[in-house]
Amino acid sequence: MQRRSLTELASNPDLISGIYNYCDRWCERCPLTSRCLVYATEKEDDDSSEMHDLTNEAFWRKLGTVFQETRDMIAEWAREAGVDLNKIVEDCDLSQRKRKRQQVDNHPLAQAGKKYANAASDWLRDLDQTIEINDLGATQSDLAHAEQFEDAREVIQWYQYQIAVKTMRALSSRIDEREEADLSDFSKDSDGSAKVALIGIDRSIAAWRLVQLSLPERAASIVPLILQLERLRQRIERFFPEARDFVRPGFDEILGEAN
Repeated sequence: MQRRSLTELASNPDLISGIYNYCDRWCERCPLTSRCLVYATEKEDDDSSEMHDLTNEAFWRKLGTVFQETRDMIAEWAREAGVDLNKIVEDCDLSQRKRKRQQVDNHPLAQAGKKYANAASDWLRDLDQTIEINDLGATQSDLAHAEQFEDAREVIQWYQYQIAVKTMRALSSRIDEREEADLSDFSKDSDGSAKVALIGIDRSIAAWRLVQLSLPERAASIVPLILQLERLRQRIERFFPEARDFVRPGFDEILGEAN
């Protein structure tokens, strides 16, 4: 199949503008991939196994083509927005960026997210050392428990580190927003990122509960992990009180009214 240009893909009226900005990047589980530009761009290459081999020269040549197409689009976007790309921006030097990164990294919410990720890793590692996944069917009376465990583990591992990453992005955006002019009339990236983190927490809590039901003998050891997530959930909601109300393109809109 001849690869279509990004411009042609982006002109599809069925695509939802910006839907990929506040998603969890889990395309395999997403119900709206048919309306996402990022997914449409990747799908163009699905008929080539080379896409899955990062060391393949053909993949990098193809990526170079995408890069050039994107550069052409960036130049056009800049002209339309009246932005001079050749102008040197000096309002955020290296030391400022370093201070901002340290401020985000050291924030209690970021530390709590990282602590949970490490605790989840430790728990799963201990599980792997003491039980074989294939033995779940033998240790549980219901084979469905084994399948339930596999699904729950997939959810936990998908969001395990993403919760901290999205929380840190929310904190970083909050700093930027405070330095900008009044943004009270606009949706804030900090709230959108915090909402994605909260969704990851909600789903992780539910997944850990499923693990408890699948492995009742380990239920007590999971309670501290659920409590960590619950505390983090409450703290994020207090720090970003409008996060839950943030409307993510596509996901939180009534699609018939959004288009």
